Amino acid sequence: MPLLVLVVLAAGGAIVLLGRVGGAAVHRSSARTAADDAALAGAADGRAAASSVAGANGGRIVSYRELGTETEVRVDVGTATAVARARRDAGGRGPDGMTPALRAVWTRLGQLLGQAVPVYSVVPSSSGQAGAAVIVPPDWATRLSVVGRQAGLCQVAPVQFEICR
Repeated sequence: MPLLVLVVLAAGGAIVLLGRVGGAAVHRSSARTAADDAALAGAADGRAAASSVAGANGGRIVSYRELGTETEVRVDVGTATAVARARRDAGGRGPDGMTPALRAVWTRLGQLLGQAVPVYSVVPSSSGQAGAAVIVPPDWATRLSVVGRQAGLCQVAPVQFEICR
């Protein structure tokens, strides 16, 4: 009987330890994702965009620095901290026409949905920033209106979405 109690206690301790190690790994991974996305958003659109994207990824910005054309952010998620840097390109938009901040949010949205989200076109945002909003197929609009905020995306028209401010 004492041996059985010892085995049960050892197994319970191993399970608790494994749970903590796994939780720490998830926090580290989430912190890296949040920092990468926030750095891209910050390089494109500044601190407010970086904070919005970090928050959408479950994190908060601990430090934010602009170093010439580079932006460096430190983000906390749970018990983990991650640092990321991103460089602002001269044009600011990629080959798909999206700003880096919108591309980061769009990537996060695809992760949340488990699939790529189709885009009809990339358009200026409601504030006039080129490449900062998208038009999606009508059958996707309902799905995005439900999940979009988790990724940092807000609906501004029936089929138009942009980064939440």
